[in-house]
Amino acid sequence: MYVVDPLRNMEDEASLLARFLKGDDTAFALIYRKYANPLLSYGMGLGFDRETLKDAIHDVFCKLYANKSFLGNIKSLKSYLFKSLRNKLINIHKAQTDRIDIDGNESHFTVKVTVLDELIRDEDRIQIQNGVEKYLNCLTSRQREAVYLRFIQDLDYEEIAVLLDMSPHGVRKLTSRAIIRIREHNKLLLFLLFHLQSLHL
Repeated sequence: MYVVDPLRNMEDEASLLARFLKGDDTAFALIYRKYANPLLSYGMGLGFDRETLKDAIHDVFCKLYANKSFLGNIKSLKSYLFKSLRNKLINIHKAQTDRIDIDGNESHFTVKVTVLDELIRDEDRIQIQNGVEKYLNCLTSRQREAVYLRFIQDLDYEEIAVLLDMSPHGVRKLTSRAIIRIREHNKLLLFLLFHLQSLHL
C-alpha cells in the first residue's frame, strides 16, 4: 500500500546515515521511522503477511545497527534496506516452500494505492484507487515491481537493478515497456505515476 510519506521532509538520507554511522542513536530512530512503512508496503507487495514482515523488518534494522561499523561504503541507505529485506524474505520463503517465487520471474507483486488528498471526496478517492490498481494489473508482476520501485519508492535504475538482480539497462527496458503498456490502457494512470514520483522531490 502506498501512502504519501508524512516524513518526506525529514532530514535528508545522507545526513541521517552519516550521523548514524558516527553512533548517533537518534539518527537510527529517525531512519526507522522514515523507512519502516515503505519496507512494510514493499513486503506486502511481495505477498507476505504483516506479522512475518514485522519480524523481518525488525531483523533488518537489528542487522543494520549491529553492522554499522562496516557500512561506510553505502551509497543509498534506502536501496540497502530494500535489498536487505528482499534477501531476508527470500530466505524465509526458501524455508517455507520449494518454490522460490519472489526470486524469479514467477513472482506475483501487487500494488495497493491509497489516496490521501483531503480535497477528494471519499467515493472519488476509492474510485481512483481502484482504477489505478486495475490498470496496474495490465502489467506483468516484474513490471509492476519495477514501476512501484521507480515511481512510488523513487529508487533510481541502478538501485532497482541491484535489488532485482538485473542490469540497469534491463531495468530501463522493463520500465519503458511498462510505461508503453500503461499508456495504451490509461494515460491518466501514467500522469498519476509521474505525480507520485514528484511528491518525493
